[in-house]
Amino acid sequence: MDKELVVGADIGGSHITAALVDLESGAVLEDTVQKQAVNAAAGAGEILQRWASAIDRAIQAVTVNVPAIGIAMPGPFDYPNGVSLIKGVAKYEALYGANIRTALKQALDFPGSIYFGNDASCFALGEAWAGEGAGCSRMVAVTLGTGLGGSFLQDNRILQQGAGVPPEGYIYHLPYRNGIAEDYISSRWLISEYQARTGRSLPDVKAISELAEKQDAIALQLFHEMGMALGEVLSPWLREFQAQRLVIGGNIRKAHPFFLPALQQWLLENEVGASVQISSRGERSALAGAAWVCKTAGQA
Repeated sequence: MDKELVVGADIGGSHITAALVDLESGAVLEDTVQKQAVNAAAGAGEILQRWASAIDRAIQAVTVNVPAIGIAMPGPFDYPNGVSLIKGVAKYEALYGANIRTALKQALDFPGSIYFGNDASCFALGEAWAGEGAGCSRMVAVTLGTGLGGSFLQDNRILQQGAGVPPEGYIYHLPYRNGIAEDYISSRWLISEYQARTGRSLPDVKAISELAEKQDAIALQLFHEMGMALGEVLSPWLREFQAQRLVIGGNIRKAHPFFLPALQQWLLENEVGASVQISSRGERSALAGAAWVCKTAGQA
């Protein structure tokens, strides 16, 4: 690839963010960042138009040729072929079976290449390249949000098997208590558990975090329990993988003052040597990771 800039895009459940990324450094060009609200329950045409609009505005922010677009996409998705397999999760259902690569190339009249990567993996790659994981050989990245994402990396490559790597490299589905890890480490758990213990219905984790700041005992206890649960789930894998660093992203990371002490306590007591870092880049790492997918496309 003979150009220095590519588009990195991150598709969430209610928006798309796109920007130009420097392929040398992984830096996101802040003056090119475009964010567009998206109704995930809309028809295919409207969703694709919104995605294309944000990407096109990022491309138009510079006069140089942009040879590729990398997109961090939630699953299930056929990433090599660009086909959406999202179904049964109340978002982007209208795109099921659609070839997103073909549709975007047509909508944008884009002659270059479009690549796709898993959104959690792109976050991890961006952190390893230019974030809190930079310079670290063996790293684990988790995203705490509506669900629980996880990636295991060695020398900036995502691993899906090997010593210390859970099946397919995922952690959300690891057996835990009466279900799986994601049942106890997610915004869904925090919100539903707060209501179960208090009878109060809160809209999001931010509201629980604000209560924790006011020393609300239930809010503080829930974050403590989630931190301990995260430590319990991750400890055996971090040890066997010999992880040097654990990087935490996702929207819940903003509440780290309330769950990080419990997590670190668990790791210390269970002799896990990995240091813990909270992502300072957030979505910017997903954008950089999507660009990294472009940068490394075709490499063995």
